[in-house]
Amino acid sequence: MKKLSLAFTLLVFFGALNAQSAADKIFKKYSGKDGYTTVVISSYMFQFLSNIESDDPDYQIFKDATSGIETLRILTQDGPQSENFGKELLDMLPRVEYKELMVVKEDNEEVLFLVKEAGGGKISEFLLIVTGDGEDNALIVITGNINLESISSLSRGLDLPAMENLDNLEDQ
Repeated sequence: MKKLSLAFTLLVFFGALNAQSAADKIFKKYSGKDGYTTVVISSYMFQFLSNIESDDPDYQIFKDATSGIETLRILTQDGPQSENFGKELLDMLPRVEYKELMVVKEDNEEVLFLVKEAGGGKISEFLLIVTGDGEDNALIVITGNINLESISSLSRGLDLPAMENLDNLEDQ
């Protein structure tokens, strides 16, 4: 009985180690490959930026917005010859774990804004997924203890690929 219990405990432990979110799998599969650009910003970078002193009120808003962020990851498709990862991500994403904030459809492109709630009006994970037939597929994943105002403020404070899609959150 002890052996069975130990085997079960080890199975659960190693299963938890191997558990990856759908976004993690997509990043792992496409990161570093030709035709894709990946940007990863850690909480340490946001902490570093928060230590910079400035009288600029916009910078203070940016500092406040980034205070609860653990990671910001961006994956973009660089050309039409690259595999469209957007549809693959949507197929493997457990949609029941996320709430849909907004969907924007234009021509053959769709932009999804999804959140995973942490409770108390906070968000633990934010996904922005851009899918389409062309080369404009993108995935933005923000994790941490965040709110929608923080996410919207990021679009103004960071000049990174696909961040302009976050401006749409201000209308919510």
